[in-house]
Amino acid sequence: MHLPTPFPSARILVAEDDPVQAALICDLLQKEGYQAESRTSMAETREAVRARMPDLLLLDRMFPEGDGCLLCQELKANPATQGMPIIMLTARDRVEDRVEGLLQGAEDYIPKPFHPREFLARVHSCLRTLVLQREIKRQADELAHKNRVLVETQERLIRSERLAAIGEIGLAIRHEINNPLGTILGFVDLLLAQAESFPGPVGKKLDAIRRATIRIRDVVRRLEEVEDRRVEYVPGLQMTDLSGAKGEETKSGAA
Repeated sequence: MHLPTPFPSARILVAEDDPVQAALICDLLQKEGYQAESRTSMAETREAVRARMPDLLLLDRMFPEGDGCLLCQELKANPATQGMPIIMLTARDRVEDRVEGLLQGAEDYIPKPFHPREFLARVHSCLRTLVLQREIKRQADELAHKNRVLVETQERLIRSERLAAIGEIGLAIRHEINNPLGTILGFVDLLLAQAESFPGPVGKKLDAIRRATIRIRDVVRRLEEVEDRRVEYVPGLQMTDLSGAKGEETKSGAA
């Protein structure tokens, strides 16, 4: 029975200490369209995974240098390789052995000797699950990106609406305040022109009134060119900065 590969040229690493068995498994996989290569020790397998992580690892349970379950546990504990599916291959067929392999993180456990059709069906099923997981992750990443774009768009719209509202308020303020400010400045200038006829403190107070009025006038003018400049007024509360440059205030005060 020929099963379609879950995705083109899936890479499968076969970790099997018996070279003959490794060659037979690789040949079986290659006939199904998979890219298969083998390693005969845990150290070589670890290095091959580190160099280029395969789409699936077929890991023998017993190696001359130790238990393949330990390597499975190691790979599943590593964030860089924990998403790689692993199928354990072993001549041990006790329930306890299968449970131990699965508890170490293996996706499946195939006892030897295995039937080629069942073996290929399990490989196909494992890779199909991997493809589905990758598709879910891709969709999740795409959704997260769209959500970020939506949030940024909403923030731009809020800023735009906020500036439009400030512009409307500024127009009303300029209309309602500029006229009385002009009247105040006019009368103050007339009084200051006769300052020599007033006691000294009165002239100083008139000058203070003039400077304060000019400052109000400058703030109103800055409403015409207001930008989205916000400063923290108190923790958790922001306000629009209308203070302007100190140099502008000094220049206006000297007007």
